[in-house]
Amino acid sequence: MPTSRFRSTHPFAFPVAPLAIAAAFFAAAPCWAQPEATGKGQPPAGQAAGNRGRALALEVQRYYARTRDFSAKFAQTYTSAAMGRSKESAGTVLVKKPGLLRWEYEAPEKKLLILDGKAFWQWVPEDNQVLVNHRFQASELSSAFTFLWGKGELTRDFTPRAVPLPESLAQIPGVRKEALELSPRKPSGQVQRVLFALGPSGQVRGSVVIDSQENENRLVFSGEKTDSALPDSLFTFHVPKGANVQELR
Repeated sequence: MPTSRFRSTHPFAFPVAPLAIAAAFFAAAPCWAQPEATGKGQPPAGQAAGNRGRALALEVQRYYARTRDFSAKFAQTYTSAAMGRSKESAGTVLVKKPGLLRWEYEAPEKKLLILDGKAFWQWVPEDNQVLVNHRFQASELSSAFTFLWGKGELTRDFTPRAVPLPESLAQIPGVRKEALELSPRKPSGQVQRVLFALGPSGQVRGSVVIDSQENENRLVFSGEKTDSALPDSLFTFHVPKGANVQELR
């Protein structure tokens, strides 16, 4: 889930944390999980939520493992915990195997992020500036984003749990009433918790990522399409004439 500038971008603040992609790439607060009643022969509530969460994570993984490409419109809301302010943005995201990404902001200002398999580019027309990292690889992204390419293992890198869908994602049409919560198995300053709102086939219709500072990055997808034979040319960046190019190392 991309952020407002390349230097602060992270998987699932860049999606996840783009879409995370993405991306990618793509949290639920503990209070969103309601205790379940237990009875004789039933697993404890925490174990049941964990088992169900693992099943949901595997379902998501399988859905994107058989998907060749993905495109959608997105609406993003980034909320700063310290400032108590939110910023809204919108645009389109395109993902194609193996490891191609086009994340384009259309409002409130135009920005373009491209991962072409060899480098990661950001173009900000308002600043007349191109930022590029020629050493960036899709493999550097968290599995909370690379699952969109059928890579990474959500259950290996995250502890999954099924939780009730939070109100912040409840407005998305056609999502399930239970959501998938992912907590990193290793401490991460970028991703503290991830929440996925799921469609009927296991597709991610929306996500919330909360970082270690309690900042919240929410993405809602619409008009999703898969296996559209997206041309590789959509993931090729051409430096605009006269742009200031800065190499990031």
